[in-house]
Amino acid sequence: MNCNEWFDRLYQILDKDVDEVVWRDVEEHMKLCRPCWDRFEFEKRLKEQVKKSCSGESCTASLRARVKALFEKY
Repeated sequence: MNCNEWFDRLYQILDKDVDEVVWRDVEEHMKLCRPCWDRFEFEKRLKEQVKKSCSGESCTASLRARVKALFEKY
């Protein structure tokens, strides 16, 4: 597996939506490639933080409107 193949599957990897053979290739690649390992760790932590932040508490209407406006802008 090279970096491009790894990156194409990054979100499947994060969601654990790959079979065991692919997962072994992913692990082997990350052992040898520090940039991909760093990206994986960053994305994993980001996903965990978003999940944590989105559960439970609600935001104010003004914050929701500002975030919605940003999404619509981009």
